[in-house]
Amino acid sequence: MNNCLIICNGELSKRLLDKFLDASLSHSIVACDGASDFLYKCKITPDYIIGDLDSIHPKTLSYFKSKKVSIKKIHDQNLTDFEKAMRFAISKKLKNIFVTGFSGKRLDHTIANLSILKKYCKKVHIKIYDDTFESFIINGSTEFNYKIGATISLLALTKATGIKTQGLKWSLNRETLELGARQGVSNIANTNYVKIEVSKGDLLIFKKHFGKINL
Repeated sequence: MNNCLIICNGELSKRLLDKFLDASLSHSIVACDGASDFLYKCKITPDYIIGDLDSIHPKTLSYFKSKKVSIKKIHDQNLTDFEKAMRFAISKKLKNIFVTGFSGKRLDHTIANLSILKKYCKKVHIKIYDDTFESFIINGSTEFNYKIGATISLLALTKATGIKTQGLKWSLNRETLELGARQGVSNIANTNYVKIEVSKGDLLIFKKHFGKINL
């Protein structure tokens, strides 16, 4: 079992969670603290609940304990619940990590999550999902089939150089994107095949998933 679904306590969608459950992926489900309340309402049982347990409702905690869910209480205030979940997944040698509930509710949490994504992106394969987009960091290249006219955004964390694109309306040819200087938001695919390369740095890709969960 190499796959892990980490559910953060941001904006969550039962429709998206159902797609993960229906995708027939062999995975562990790790809930970050307060996200467990949403799972309780959706009647979804995680394999693990991780965090300092200051957000989860006592009724939820009691219910999941009765279901023999493994509860990992970690007090370290230097780590967010998302980072605690990431470290746990890595310790279990789970190589492919999906994350949902990554953004929303609090902007500071979302920005902190971006920092954690950058911190661990070279250690494991991480993909972020919301109802519309699949997001992931590249520090080399990626290529995929896509729909003509669909949106793709490129965000440097914090500087990415030598970027080349193929299949985008506004192409890049060995160019630089940098946080606070230049970003590549709302580009558009003009072919059914897209390739993106970066020579140096971390580049965050936002692409539509069209309702499909893909590694």
